[in-house]
Amino acid sequence: MADLTAKAKRLGIRPAAYAKKLIEESLAFQREAEESSFAKIMQPVRQAAGDVDDAEITDLVETARAKHHVNGRRRRCR
Repeated sequence: MADLTAKAKRLGIRPAAYAKKLIEESLAFQREAEESSFAKIMQPVRQAAGDVDDAEITDLVETARAKHHVNGRRRRCR
């Protein structure tokens, strides 16, 4: 709460108005995400990746998960 108050003060608005603004922005973002298809959300990623097919993406994700799980186990055992 102190961070919110400090940020509102820096912006020159009341904390309540700043909190309302944050909530409204968050709800708008959530609404947009709920109305977007996964394909639409992933479009910029696919464009940046170039000619990568779904099988390659799946392999990358599975490899990253496996590495993450192995590393996670190592940290817990120490």
